[in-house]
Amino acid sequence: METKTLAIMFADLAGYTARTSQSSRTNFIQLLDTYEQIVLPVFAEFNGKIVKKLGDGFLVSFESPTNAVLCGIKIQNELFIHNQNARKDEGLAVRIAVSMGEVHLRDDDVYGEAVNIASRLEKIAKPNDVYFTQAVYIAMNKAEIPSVLVGARTFKGVPLKVRVFKVFGEYSKILIRRRKRRQVMAGTARVIIFIVLAIAAIIGLIAYLYFFY
Repeated sequence: METKTLAIMFADLAGYTARTSQSSRTNFIQLLDTYEQIVLPVFAEFNGKIVKKLGDGFLVSFESPTNAVLCGIKIQNELFIHNQNARKDEGLAVRIAVSMGEVHLRDDDVYGEAVNIASRLEKIAKPNDVYFTQAVYIAMNKAEIPSVLVGARTFKGVPLKVRVFKVFGEYSKILIRRRKRRQVMAGTARVIIFIVLAIAAIIGLIAYLYFFY
């Protein structure tokens, strides 16, 4: 069985059971369709692999813990924008939890303690927040993701307490800062490439003049 260290996300629609009993089938299906239309492109943007769909939730794996948390941030921001323009009965609230560790890969599924912890953590995460474990905190790019310690939590089946963190700050501002940082990095990379090409051209010209004149 193949093993791999991955970040594991659970994203779950809050109030699923109540909405199932209170909404018509047509309205609830439309709500789930809207939910998927919002989250699926964001998973893809941050290179998340959807392992399975669990009713109203998703189990998603990421190679990068930073991408996993940023994905959660963008999902919550997109849902905030949606809710600003939606009727009360069309509003969406999602609990997002991310864990990280070695998992077993088998038949397009993932198994292991990181999966179990992410599942347990999602249950205590507050709607509209992004929670993650200390393993994620240690490995992620902290310059991109402001966070605050929630505290140590005990989860069923996990022998030690797990330190839990959550994203701190306005999601839209975090995404704007990230976009600006990426633009600066892209501009710097273009300058470096230009300089390297210019130096190579000068060296080539000098070599040509040396050997042929």
